[in-house]
Amino acid sequence: MSSAKVVKSDGIYHLEGRPRETFKILAHHRPSNIPGKSLIVGLVDMEPNAASPPHTHGGSAVVACSIEGTVLNQMNSSAPFEVTKGGMWYEAPGCHHVRGENASKTEKASFFAVFVVDDEVVKDGYEGLVVVDQAVIDAKAA
Repeated sequence: MSSAKVVKSDGIYHLEGRPRETFKILAHHRPSNIPGKSLIVGLVDMEPNAASPPHTHGGSAVVACSIEGTVLNQMNSSAPFEVTKGGMWYEAPGCHHVRGENASKTEKASFFAVFVVDDEVVKDGYEGLVVVDQAVIDAKAA
């Protein structure tokens, strides 16, 4: 697990000294065969050396497919693993994504992320798709 310090700057949580990934919603569907669920497709771009702070996904099941570069991941207490272009990974509902970073300091990394999530989680926006641990800690302390 990464031991980097999580800091907040301009309202955004990130790992100290590293850029944060960007996340863009590409599609949002409500398939009739899974009532009460949304299927959301997003694009995640990671500049060189970018990293995500530890987070969860609001109870979502997530499938991700790398389309550029190499992403270093670690879920729950499992060993870190790398995913290169064309590779995929799965995050089960409740998964704790403790490490997510661009493995390169010089090349960009990107991947598609497909979420299957309760409609309730996204009824007022998409903030519940990526719940940063430190944000939860700060909210409880307030």
